[in-house]
Amino acid sequence: MKKKKKAPEALPEGPIRRVPTQERSKQRLERILDAADGVFAESGFDKATMEQIADRAETSIGSVYQFFPNKTALFESLCARYLERAQELFEGLLSTLDPAQPWPDLVAGLIDSFWKFHVDLPGFRSVWVHQNISPEILAASDAVNQSIADRSVDVMAAFAPHVSRARRRAAAGVVVETISAILFVAVRRDQPEAGRLVEELKTMVKAYLASVLGEPRSAALKGKS
Repeated sequence: MKKKKKAPEALPEGPIRRVPTQERSKQRLERILDAADGVFAESGFDKATMEQIADRAETSIGSVYQFFPNKTALFESLCARYLERAQELFEGLLSTLDPAQPWPDLVAGLIDSFWKFHVDLPGFRSVWVHQNISPEILAASDAVNQSIADRSVDVMAAFAPHVSRARRRAAAGVVVETISAILFVAVRRDQPEAGRLVEELKTMVKAYLASVLGEPRSAALKGKS
């Protein structure tokens, strides 16, 4: 009996080997990424196999390797998709921002939205826990955090124009990295501990921002009446 050919090993190429241009190929790529999302969520990175992902995507193993040279490359592409969606989520939240709303409510809503993002996407937990397998993933994650922090500097100005830009920039970095770090821990915990961590995170971030931005506008006005 002939020996089954081994799947090709890592090649010196980027995360994705072939960028699809035809709609049918684009749909196949999305199916593969969706399948990888489920497999990584159920099995974790170490136990997941390209064969499992191909089966879940209902495509051939050859089709998977047409797009990705190895499992790490597929994982990196899945991470990139998550990071893109996280950026889109933040931009969407900014588009509905109401400056008349007290900033503590906005902070709580933002944390709740990002926590829901973590929970609703089944493979995100595995991706987040294993992001250190690749320096490229860490660099991309850091770039998204910095981008969100940069956007937050201007958001803070709407609530505290008296605070210098340098101070707002430093505070935005602290807030974004704190939220990212605590959600990283929370996503690895079971309920109800995870929920408690998220609630404590809200309390901590709001207390810190109060020392930077001052009293919420509505509270300050109430004190003068």
